[in-house]
Amino acid sequence: MLNSDSLAQLKALKSDIQTQQQTKLKQGTVRGSQGRFGFVVTDDGESFFLAPDEMAKVFPGDVIHFSETTDDKDKVQAVPEQLISTTFKQCTGRFQRRGKAQFVQPDTHGSTHWLYIPPDACEGIEDNDWVKCDVTRHPFSNGKPQGKIVEKIGKLSDSGFERQYAIEKFQLSHEWPETTFSELALLAEENIEAMSAGREDLTSLPYVTIDSEHTRDMDDALFAKVTDDGWLLSVAIADPSSWFGMNTNLDQEAARRCNSLYFPGRSLPMLPQELSNSLCSLLEAKNRLALVCDIQLDKNGGVTGFEFKEAVVRSQGKLNYNQVTQFIDGDQSVVDPSLVDHLTQLHLATQALNKYRNEHNLIMEDRADYYLTVGDNGKLQTIYKAERNSAQKLVEEAMLIANICCARHLQTLGTGIFVQHPGFRTERIGDIKTIIEQQGIEFDGDFTTAEGYKAFIKAVEAKDTELPIKTILSRFLTRSEFSQEAGPHTGMGFDCYTTFTSPIRKYNDLVVHRIIKAHLNEQKAPEVDDAMIDRLQQGLISGRQAVNLAENWLKLQFLENLPQKEFAGKIVQTNIGGCTVQLVDFGIEGFVDLRKSKKRLNFDKAYLRHSNDDTSYQLNQEVTVSIKNLDIQARKLDLTFV
Repeated sequence: MLNSDSLAQLKALKSDIQTQQQTKLKQGTVRGSQGRFGFVVTDDGESFFLAPDEMAKVFPGDVIHFSETTDDKDKVQAVPEQLISTTFKQCTGRFQRRGKAQFVQPDTHGSTHWLYIPPDACEGIEDNDWVKCDVTRHPFSNGKPQGKIVEKIGKLSDSGFERQYAIEKFQLSHEWPETTFSELALLAEENIEAMSAGREDLTSLPYVTIDSEHTRDMDDALFAKVTDDGWLLSVAIADPSSWFGMNTNLDQEAARRCNSLYFPGRSLPMLPQELSNSLCSLLEAKNRLALVCDIQLDKNGGVTGFEFKEAVVRSQGKLNYNQVTQFIDGDQSVVDPSLVDHLTQLHLATQALNKYRNEHNLIMEDRADYYLTVGDNGKLQTIYKAERNSAQKLVEEAMLIANICCARHLQTLGTGIFVQHPGFRTERIGDIKTIIEQQGIEFDGDFTTAEGYKAFIKAVEAKDTELPIKTILSRFLTRSEFSQEAGPHTGMGFDCYTTFTSPIRKYNDLVVHRIIKAHLNEQKAPEVDDAMIDRLQQGLISGRQAVNLAENWLKLQFLENLPQKEFAGKIVQTNIGGCTVQLVDFGIEGFVDLRKSKKRLNFDKAYLRHSNDDTSYQLNQEVTVSIKNLDIQARKLDLTFV
């Protein structure tokens, strides 16, 4: 029998062995894939392969300790040794029965697990119901995760299901807390006169709103007049910050929502309709509180000065895009005669802005818009394609220049929320150099800087080539992002940029309003910190993903009911496995898998092109496709070239 000293020595030896083993382990975060395998990525970006059997022990997003091993081909693989933390505690998914057992298939990218649901935890749930599920057992110990259904969301056939499912999946706030009702009850049209005290009265100026015909939350109105040097362009923006303060219940709910989301058939507004569609909306013939940016333009469209001020405005015309486009095309009868001269100057001023931007900045390629109409059953009835018209471009120029002026103003103040765009992704620098050399593009500058990028794109535009070089380069760009610091928006060629023109719809714009108004009134401005920037960025991403999910699901159901067998398409993305093709009449995207082509195709990662001696597939290429497989439940469309 061992004495106490021997036991202590054994315990110390065991501890030393465990410590040595721990020091050999690495820490990383699990990433899923479209297959059964996965990866674990360390904090310094090193990636290790997780074989299917090992991936079965973990969820995407798990933080683990892992050891390294090699397979029979001497390739390094990761082996999970310890689960440190998991964020996979709840999910949405589809309920399915398999024999006598029942499962939920999580609708989570990179997850291949099915959660076993005990029989007593799925009462009233039917096959193909979509549900919200808590994870009650992690698979780390035995690879057999288990869950508990906490809410039935509905079936795909239900009216409005796609919107409701997206709300649940992305955990969007969608019901107004009762605490907001008492605050709303104090807000009324009659308050505007008293709230106008101290503001500049601009109600006599012929501001007009230009929006879609059915828009109700109108947050911008425009006015322009000719001056000795060019034009005065006045951009009036609705001022919801005057109706509720920071940290009120209304403000807290707006912050949770981050943005108004325009789901097909029914929006999810950031502010209650009493504000967004009424008290804040710049309605025709109604006095409204506004934050106004007056911009002095020279005859070439350059900015010579600008001023921000709090004002009261009164829209003298609710115009729609089609109406103003007709006016620009020469039909003056479509607007009230009193607006003709002012609308003419607005058109001339924004034309000058566009010309200036074309010469000094960068203009992105126009894309068609797709308008979806939803029937009484909550499903798509039509998809209408429309090219951007002259009126939309007019409004765009006015909004862009107002936002640029706002960014420069915030830069002077030393605080704000800015929108930066860093430019090309680092891992694509070599491919870009290859394109420059092989295509003979006359550029020897540094395209990784904002000014260099602008000069580079101008050089590309000047080069006559059959290849869609500019489109290819656009696929190498990073995404824009919010920042506390003023910095270049490389993609648009601006030295700095922000947005303040949609405070009814975007919380970041609302915060910018408060910063500007605090400066105007010599008050303390709201604090912008990393936590706020992160929340705004995540809110923007989640909102876009939610709307895209609902739209795509509805579009695929619409496509399934079409008698059409072949479709005109355009290649909009490529990767090593194939091409993403957009059906040009409907804006629906599907994937053409080229990995099993009869004759092998080679993928050129610099030019994003698949080719062999007989054929090639390139970005922007017009193609004809047919449906190979349409899986509505999985929201997956596989196409094949005709």
